[in-house]
Amino acid sequence: MEETEEKHPSHIRRAFIGALKSWTSYEHNTFLVVVAGALGVICGLLAVVFEWALEFCTHLFLENPSSWFTEGSLFYLLVVLPLTPAVGGLIVGLVRSYAKMEGESGSAAEVMKWTAVDRGMVKRRTIWMRLVATAVTIGSGGSGGREGPIAQMCGAAGSAMGQALKMSAERLRLLVGCGAAAGIAASFNAPIAGVIFAVELVLGDFNVISFLPIVISSVLATTTKRLLIGAEPAFSAPSYSIASYWEIGLYAIFGVLCGLAARLFFVAYFRAEDYFKYKLKVKEVYKPAIGGLMVGVILIFFPLVGGGGYDSMDKMLNGELWWGLALALIFAKIIATSISLGSGGSGGMFAPALFIGCMMGGAFGTFVHFLFPDSTASAGAYAMVGIGAVMAAAAHAPLTNILMAYELTGNYLIILPIMTACIMSTFTMTMFSDRSIYTEKLFRRGIKLWRGHDISVMDNIQVADIMKKQVTTIPENMHFGDIMRLIASSTDNYFPVVDTEGRLTGVVSIQNVREVMLDSAELCDLVVAKEIATEKVITLIGTNNLNEAMERFTRMDVEQLPVVRSDDPTRIIGMLSRMDVMAAYNREVLSKAKESS
Repeated sequence: MEETEEKHPSHIRRAFIGALKSWTSYEHNTFLVVVAGALGVICGLLAVVFEWALEFCTHLFLENPSSWFTEGSLFYLLVVLPLTPAVGGLIVGLVRSYAKMEGESGSAAEVMKWTAVDRGMVKRRTIWMRLVATAVTIGSGGSGGREGPIAQMCGAAGSAMGQALKMSAERLRLLVGCGAAAGIAASFNAPIAGVIFAVELVLGDFNVISFLPIVISSVLATTTKRLLIGAEPAFSAPSYSIASYWEIGLYAIFGVLCGLAARLFFVAYFRAEDYFKYKLKVKEVYKPAIGGLMVGVILIFFPLVGGGGYDSMDKMLNGELWWGLALALIFAKIIATSISLGSGGSGGMFAPALFIGCMMGGAFGTFVHFLFPDSTASAGAYAMVGIGAVMAAAAHAPLTNILMAYELTGNYLIILPIMTACIMSTFTMTMFSDRSIYTEKLFRRGIKLWRGHDISVMDNIQVADIMKKQVTTIPENMHFGDIMRLIASSTDNYFPVVDTEGRLTGVVSIQNVREVMLDSAELCDLVVAKEIATEKVITLIGTNNLNEAMERFTRMDVEQLPVVRSDDPTRIIGMLSRMDVMAAYNREVLSKAKESS
């Protein structure tokens, strides 16, 4: 008895140490949450450093020259102002060339590629390269946003942490998503939008295990930045509200117009990118400088389109910009952003899209308020709604932008118009293209994304390459008792039913069997396979690719499909399961990741 009591404390100590080792192991969820929290703090600090770098470059490139020369002088307008973005573009070209990252953009599309194709493996130099290139691009007057670059920087930081800890590919993907969420959250002071951004765009799926680390990263990144800089929202605007509920119809019309503006932005951006990529025959290192010069010329006439445009949006939200100027700024911003980013400048698409939507709202709101002054809100309310609507359409991400518009303005009273406009704009955009501005960018590089997965790798894999050729069939006159014994001895869930000549007549599934057992257990010995089989069978042929197979799996909500001969759809040659498709996809993605590393 005494021996047992003496050993008892040591047993507790060993159990505690064992639990502690388990909790702190690299693959344990508790350890993952701790890493995500540390990553959030790092991303908050990165966001602060990024803000300082932007302020420094803006002071260096724009504020100093305007004090050295008379800002309104002819020399400043015709020489200094156009050359400033050109000099910034030349620096960006040199940085991209030195880092050997000419083919990569500053948008969130790269982060989506890292999780879907690269299995979370990101080059560490992305952090400093993107910070420097974006600060110089925006600080020198180039048109672009900071959200794509900060998502890249923080996503790369997450990948670096995961690689240092030798985490699995799935954990690397998740840490990239955590970093991207933290970057967006800290940059916009919007933790909820950061979380939904990672789930909706970067990872493309949602599960409880991944949700907790993403939330932790976003919260700690936002908290870190607020402690160092402050907790003020990105915009300061009056607390607008909906004037009357029939006004929702006007917001729906406005959403359609925002969808059309997003489509115009989409087309202009890729036209500019194609021009600089294929038609302009100069070295890559000089293209951002040429684009910067072109943007500089636009700045002579529309100086408000330079940079992210947050000050101009603030003025529009407070009703301090003339509607005619706002209307002109829509087209000027689309052109300037398309040139600046299409030529190789480093920047994101969020801020320009927010700017376009804000100016659209100001112009549209002025018009409808003039027509219906007693039953509509002022122009600032429509500008506030527009902040989210254009980007919702461009990114095919309405949920992210509904929450972001709310968090950026801090106004819940206008959430119904924001939801209406974002949904209508996204619907309008999808009528033109089923790809967003991000997925189109990747599609042009041979990457076809769907729910966070690169489905282009499945285009070249045929059903015949991976199908199971040994098929367990059931004669259509087999009695139910024999069917039960056959199913009990098999690992399959679906069984083709064939007639006496071996032709496919239906499929028996576990569900079919369960229904018979529940409904007519006493008639089990009288029932045959033909009576319980599903007769309308969706089949595959060997030359179908795996994308076509997955489309049919999803449409029918089944786990296995029979494969038949192309010249005779009643002859079974194999069975294909959804798990076989996913396994083939994972093997192919891993192979591509190894080739590119």
